[in-house]
Amino acid sequence: MEQHSDHLLVLVHGLWGNASHFDYITRAIDQFYTYDDLASNWTAKDEYVDDDDEHAAQSDHEKDVFAIAEKVKGLRESGKLAKNSKYRKPYVLVTRSNEGYLTYDGIDMCGEKVADEIEQALDTYERQNIPINKISVVGYSLGGLMARYAIGILYQKGIFKKITPVNFTTFCTPHVGVRAPGKDLPTTLFNTLVPRTISATGRQLFMLDKFSTSSMPLMCFLADKSSIFYHALSLFPNRALYANIANDRRTSWFTAAISHTDPFLDLHNVVLNPLPGYGPTILDVSHPVTRKSLSEMQQDITYSAYDSLSDVSGGGRTVGVRTRAQQLTILPGLCKSVIIMIVNLFFISPVWVLAFLISGTIQTFYSSRRLREFHTKKKGRYGLDEFRLLRLDEQVEDVVDTVLGDFIPYGISHSLVDNLVCESDEDSDSEEKRLRHYHLPPLDLTEDQNKMIRSLNSLEWRKFPVQITKTKAAHAAIIVRHMDWKGMEEGEVVICHWLNEILQV
Repeated sequence: MEQHSDHLLVLVHGLWGNASHFDYITRAIDQFYTYDDLASNWTAKDEYVDDDDEHAAQSDHEKDVFAIAEKVKGLRESGKLAKNSKYRKPYVLVTRSNEGYLTYDGIDMCGEKVADEIEQALDTYERQNIPINKISVVGYSLGGLMARYAIGILYQKGIFKKITPVNFTTFCTPHVGVRAPGKDLPTTLFNTLVPRTISATGRQLFMLDKFSTSSMPLMCFLADKSSIFYHALSLFPNRALYANIANDRRTSWFTAAISHTDPFLDLHNVVLNPLPGYGPTILDVSHPVTRKSLSEMQQDITYSAYDSLSDVSGGGRTVGVRTRAQQLTILPGLCKSVIIMIVNLFFISPVWVLAFLISGTIQTFYSSRRLREFHTKKKGRYGLDEFRLLRLDEQVEDVVDTVLGDFIPYGISHSLVDNLVCESDEDSDSEEKRLRHYHLPPLDLTEDQNKMIRSLNSLEWRKFPVQITKTKAAHAAIIVRHMDWKGMEEGEVVICHWLNEILQV
């Protein structure tokens, strides 16, 4: 009979999500805490590769994956990896009350339902005489915000007086909303139109709402130091987040990493520093990027020009004016690109946008009706309106902060930005060094976003930049959301890192 620890691990999916999005993670947990370890998934791939040419042709990344797998397997066999014994496996609760378009109903409503699910699970375990003494929460994308709301509800109800909070992890969660930085026309249109297509959740993510009777948006209240939600988050000693540095169309680096800046905006001018054992997918959090020297940047520009000519000529690199033959070679590809762009711009995109707007309008109507019904029922049942805006008085706040200051040994400095960039020392010329001085200007964020960043970063976080390169769907790949999609394998490294280095059971 499989034995478990006294630990409940809660997984909360994101916008439009469902429980199946955690299929890989739940399978990985099962394997990690039983005889069939996580590494077996990767080492099994060797069975499909010959030991000669095909094996030698593996990418460096695949070799890194196999190396990690062997490392985990070796630690298991040597007995050094005690935490993933089958006797320590946590109970896993994958939330299901907000699947699909139900995520349109608002972070608060979804968060309340997540809290309900957790309470119901705890009651069930208690009736079955199964002890649960610890709890951890994982939020993916919007699920991280639902989770932050849910733990505030649990905190207010005194759940954490009986059960100890341990881990709080988010993957690609928009902690400071999704309002895009900038004031140009495309950005303004995005910030104006999109929030009106996903009902209450959209208004909250873009901070266009007023939370209950307060004068601030819900997102700001979640990060307010005097709110129940902030204090609940502070009780989890092991806070960690994973944020994509590129190829994530849903959640930008700055909001997933709670950062005023984005050192990954121009990846051509920096060298990425991988985390030993987990590179190149996860970057070294102490110094994820190094600014390229001026000579390196000039060399990249030269090689880029060479590559362009090489692509055109189909042969060696030759610098100079394109020949007539080369120009004729360019034309078919150029015409094809123009045709594709025109078709997308004038035919496909309008249809997609129209369908999205119609669907969003319909679902917003249904969501508004659900919201009215939900809050009518909940008001009499829990009286949530009475404590939504509860703030701890200063005396209690000082006591909590003092206790937490002694209790939290984890995490790196919250000022991740200070360590993001390391300068290259290979050139001694002072002018070269001056030109390479890497100043990260703050993004054009709103004052509310900046306040949230300062507030959330007053807590200790372990932050991990993630580089997904094999697919443009980095948002899905980071948790291997679809196991049958190509390019998801880099997410396996992320989940391995989380299980092996972050999750404390």
